[in-house]
Amino acid sequence: MSCNTTDHELEAQDRKINRFLQNVDHKMVVMSGKGGVGKSTVATNLAVFLSSQGYQVGLLDVDVHGPSIAGLLGLTGLKLNIIGDQIQPYHYTDNLKVVSIQGLLDQPDTPLIWRGPVKIGIIRQFLADVNWGPLDFLIIDSPPGTGDEPLTVAQTVSGC
Repeated sequence: MSCNTTDHELEAQDRKINRFLQNVDHKMVVMSGKGGVGKSTVATNLAVFLSSQGYQVGLLDVDVHGPSIAGLLGLTGLKLNIIGDQIQPYHYTDNLKVVSIQGLLDQPDTPLIWRGPVKIGIIRQFLADVNWGPLDFLIIDSPPGTGDEPLTVAQTVSGC
């Protein structure tokens, strides 16, 4: 989200996010106030299990400062493709699609020095501009704490 984002652009993005979320049966946010407790491992294992049961699952890593989902799934260094204005998620299996900020970086360990509005913008973009398709489950791996990323995700997917 740029500093010049208009209300009209935000409203259009809100409509795209709402359309996407209407096509997701179950939304789960994996979060904790503390780091190093296994959030990413829980999110990944839950996504892999549900997809192995035949469900269509999306796994979204919104930890922009310490993304680890790509590493847990062996996707480190693979770039996400962009076709037109849509980000194409990794197709880990036929039933599991994955998105992580790591797939948009030139180097997987590039440090990101972003403030709240930019982090919120990329999270909203991951919900609005990714070609997820209809999902039975969307599992969102949040960073530790109660900062911008987990609050934005929780508020956006719950509609509150």
